[in-house]
Amino acid sequence: MSDVTLNRQGKPAEGPRIARERIEKRWFITLVGPLIGTVFAASLAPVKPVEAILAALSFFVMAAGMVKLLPPLRPWWSIRAEFARGFRWLGLGAVRTRDRQMPVRMQLVWIVLIPIGLALLHILVAQQISAAFPVVDPAEHAAHQERRAEATTLGLYGALATAFLGAALTEEICFRSLPLIVQRWRPNATVLITFTAVTSTAVFAIAHSEFGTANVVSTLISGAVYASLALYTRSLWPSIMTHGIYNAIIMVGWVT
Repeated sequence: MSDVTLNRQGKPAEGPRIARERIEKRWFITLVGPLIGTVFAASLAPVKPVEAILAALSFFVMAAGMVKLLPPLRPWWSIRAEFARGFRWLGLGAVRTRDRQMPVRMQLVWIVLIPIGLALLHILVAQQISAAFPVVDPAEHAAHQERRAEATTLGLYGALATAFLGAALTEEICFRSLPLIVQRWRPNATVLITFTAVTSTAVFAIAHSEFGTANVVSTLISGAVYASLALYTRSLWPSIMTHGIYNAIIMVGWVT
């Protein structure tokens, strides 16, 4: 009789070293495919849509190759399963509360209706903040003009692609994925999750400092809302849609 131990699926059980290597390679696959591929392609999409598609495909093919070729990933690993796991860890999964997936109707409420309401509210708040902190510095004014020119280069497509892909999708992955990963990793570590969310929100606001004080204050408030949405729903889609709709209202106005 063989001394090999089988797991519940009837496959040879892994030792500690194999299990550790599997986890390390899973993180590497997530980094190359879902993270870098998505962010890089989204940042290119507003100005170079064809190159963005090719870039995404290149990174996804690289990650898929790792699933199939790198030991100890083969022969049981599924490309579809590993990509789904990677996107889910980044927060690009279905809306959930208390680790229970919501029904489709509630998914639509959180991904469409609530983001529309929050984006409209953000517009009103941002107008008040802009009135309180007007842009007077020439460098800040130039940064605003440059951003407007970039967003409108390809007309309506460029404005919408910048709003939802170049800004919302990219920034939400960069600034809100980490709190979600910490939440998945240590779901009961409230202090650690809060610290990560607050820190990422502060960095998000500081990253917009070139556009003036009003933009920093506005992004600080919106960043706190986006982080709260992400942590409550265990998903980035509500914050991506809120962020994207807000940007779209502004940027489409620049074109029309």
